[in-house]
Amino acid sequence: MNILKKYVKILIIICILFCLISNCTYLYAVTSSELNQQQNELDSKIDGIKSEIAGTKEKMTTALNQIDKLNDEITTYKGEIKQLQGRINDVEAQIKIKEEDIIIQEEKYKTQKELLDKRLVALYESGSTSYLDMLLSCENLSDLISKYYLIEELAEADEELLDRISNTQEKIKAEKDYLVSAKSEIEENKKSLKVKENSLASSVSQKQSLVSNLTEEEKELQEQLEEFEEDKRIIQAELAKIAAEEAKKNNNQVVTAPSACGYIFPVYGCSRSNINNPNYPSYAKHTGIDVNINVKGKSIVAVKDGTVVTSTAMRNLKGQYKSFGEYVVINHHDGTMTLYAHMLSGSRTVSPGDKVTQGQVIGKVGSTGNSSGDHLHFEVRIKGSPVNPMPYLP
Repeated sequence: MNILKKYVKILIIICILFCLISNCTYLYAVTSSELNQQQNELDSKIDGIKSEIAGTKEKMTTALNQIDKLNDEITTYKGEIKQLQGRINDVEAQIKIKEEDIIIQEEKYKTQKELLDKRLVALYESGSTSYLDMLLSCENLSDLISKYYLIEELAEADEELLDRISNTQEKIKAEKDYLVSAKSEIEENKKSLKVKENSLASSVSQKQSLVSNLTEEEKELQEQLEEFEEDKRIIQAELAKIAAEEAKKNNNQVVTAPSACGYIFPVYGCSRSNINNPNYPSYAKHTGIDVNINVKGKSIVAVKDGTVVTSTAMRNLKGQYKSFGEYVVINHHDGTMTLYAHMLSGSRTVSPGDKVTQGQVIGKVGSTGNSSGDHLHFEVRIKGSPVNPMPYLP
């Protein structure tokens, strides 16, 4: 019996106990408030073991918790390494451009210097003749005007040439200074990169050691957890790309404030009281909230007008549901997107590109993917990344 089946059985037993105790309470409770109080106590007990596999602590052995922590470290190191390598590549590209520009500027400086040298030689060969001598030697008014403008043009040309030479020298110096700084930055980044790569290798080695000692059931759960996290990263990247493209079209629109979004509740006939745990996040890797109190089979609705960007069923190579299972993502064109996951198999009623209106049914509450009970996993995302959904809900 694998871990999932074991905890499904525990959940069924608790549900049966819940029904028996509820019946007893009905016979002996004096008021409806007592019934509600006892039901809430039972709900709290059930909530202790009823959640997505990705966050079910009861299934996480010490080894799995250690692997999960190492996976976080590995992901962080990989991200930092990618960022450092990207920065190194960017700086190296800039260095190449600057080096090419320095060659051009030095060639320009050489040409300007040659012009200046010729000008100085010409002035030297003219002896002591000055601009004043030229003007005094004029034969008539017409000659005076002609020479005056010639002198003015020569003076301007000399001044402009000197300015160009000075500017070119300053630019060459600035770009050479940049090269020194950039090359120093690259060396520092490469040192940091080496440290991160060593840390990554250490974490990977520790993980491999732990994985080699896992039971078959633990290995199965570990693979599911890692696959789920990878799927979430892929989804986040895809949604971030969509958000960036839309922001570019709309001149980087400001995301609507939660209070102004005008969302309705995502499960028809339900409210905040149907949320399993309104705290966000309810555990480290939980990217949304779970609506799972008395919601089995209920209709899931669009919280606001928008366009469907994703409507699919996530399955593994064996054709079994995985990760978010049947899920839908809607772009509300106000800077936010909403995600609805673990829908009932075959209940999705929308396709990518569909325009939906607020309150339109898009599926039904189910338990597909990494889920151990009927519930709706609901997320609000900005720029592809999940944020706390609670401020957006009525």
